[in-house]
Amino acid sequence: MAGALSLFLCLFALLKVKDAPGAKPYIIVTLVSSIFTFSYAFELSSTSLEQIIFWLRVEYLALPFIPVFLLLMCIEYIGHRVKKVWKYALFIIPFITIFMHYTNDTHHFYYKSPIIKLVGGPWFYVHSLFLFLCVMINIIILLRQLKNSSFRFRMQISMMVAGLLIPILANYYYINGLSSSSGFFIL
Repeated sequence: MAGALSLFLCLFALLKVKDAPGAKPYIIVTLVSSIFTFSYAFELSSTSLEQIIFWLRVEYLALPFIPVFLLLMCIEYIGHRVKKVWKYALFIIPFITIFMHYTNDTHHFYYKSPIIKLVGGPWFYVHSLFLFLCVMINIIILLRQLKNSSFRFRMQISMMVAGLLIPILANYYYINGLSSSSGFFIL
């Protein structure tokens, strides 16, 4: 259901609000979120290790880009622009994450143990830190806009902040082993 909702929001934004501030990154983040969510559902319903690995790889074509597009969305939403050099720099860690994930069998930098229970390796924690930093910067950017905004935009910003806090809490529980879920980033 979450994947269908993300896909619906992507299509809605594409058709109705594509020129609004932050709309382009929003469209992309909802699209990659739906890809991630559907892939995760297929991973959970897989009946063989080969299927699980396949869907995990599909997940990791989308997952690393979610924090970057969320950050770009929030920055554009408040009316700022990111210089191209910084935009490209934001994609370095996601591309390295994909590389680390796809080549993990040779070095185990992303997952130390990919069978039965995924155990994070060094790069898993680099990517997790990157994800948290992106989301926390989003929250800070949005909260700084609260005092200068009208009531309508304060409500929108508050809802965006609440929506960003949910994945932070879910990831905290996941990374610290307090959750029974094997998911990494929930949107």
